[in-house]
Amino acid sequence: MEKLIIYAAVGAPNITDPRLPAVPDTWDGLVDSAVAAVEAGASIVHLHGPLDKHHHIIPEKWAQLGRAIRNRCDTLIDFGKAGAPLDQRIPLMQLGRDNPDFMAVSLTGHDYRRNSKALGLHDVYYEHKREELEKYANLLPAAGIKPALEIWHMGGVWNLNYLIGLGLVQKPYWLNLFFGTPGGVWSPPTIEEISHRMASLPHGEPVLLAPRGTAGPVGQTRMLTFGIIKGAHVRLGSQDTPYYSDGVPAQSNAQIIARIARISLELGREIATAGDARRILGLS
Repeated sequence: MEKLIIYAAVGAPNITDPRLPAVPDTWDGLVDSAVAAVEAGASIVHLHGPLDKHHHIIPEKWAQLGRAIRNRCDTLIDFGKAGAPLDQRIPLMQLGRDNPDFMAVSLTGHDYRRNSKALGLHDVYYEHKREELEKYANLLPAAGIKPALEIWHMGGVWNLNYLIGLGLVQKPYWLNLFFGTPGGVWSPPTIEEISHRMASLPHGEPVLLAPRGTAGPVGQTRMLTFGIIKGAHVRLGSQDTPYYSDGVPAQSNAQIIARIARISLELGREIATAGDARRILGLS
C-alpha cells in the first residue's frame, strides 16, 4: 500500500472561529502552524491567502505565504478558495517559482453554510460551469500546477468523467472527496458513503478523504481511519474541524496531524514525505 499523504488544511485567519486555539489568528501564525503541521507528518499544506477590501485575491501576498512556508520546510503547497472567479485565480498561476504545486478546483458549484467572525452564520454560493472547468483543465497544467479536483457529491464524479472523456485531465488524477459540509453540497459523513463514492471513481487513482462539518471530530477520525485502511489519503486541519474530540478544541494543527499519523503508523502504513507525495501524484 502507498505511503499515506497527510494534507494539512490550515486555511486562513478567521475562516473558522478565531477563538479556537488551533485556528491561526495572524498570517505569521499561519506560517508557523503550517510548518509545525509538516513537522508532525503533513506533506501538503492547503491555505487561503489575504483578500483586499473588495474580497479579491492579492496574488503577491499568497506568493509570500507559500514562499515563507517553503523556506522553512519541504512541503507541497495547495492554494484554495476554489469558489473565487477564475479571472481572480489566473494570477496565482503566474507567480513563477512561487506557483503552488496544486490549486483546488471544485467539480460542482459551491452551496454551503459558513460561520465567520465578520459575517457570522451565512450562506455561500458559487457556480462552476463546465466551460470554467475546461479552462482550468487547460490553464493549470500549462502553468505546471496540478488540479486538486474537489468532489462534493456524485455530480462531481459525472463532471470528472466528462473531463476525462474530453482528454482534459492527466493521470494520476488527484481526487479530493468531501463529506458532511452543511448546505447543498452535503453528503453523508459515513463509511458507506466513502465506499460508494470510491467505487464510482476511476480505478487506481490517488484519492483524498476530507470529512468535515457534520462529521464532527470523532466522525472525522473514524472516517479517516477507514480511509487509511482502504488505501486513501487524508485531509484534516483547523479549516475543516478545529476540534480534537467532541466539545474539546484542538490546541494546534500539529496536534490534529500527529494523531492521524500515529493511527496510520499503528495500522502499519508509513507516512509520506513531500518527496513521496511528489512521486505518488506524478510531480517533478
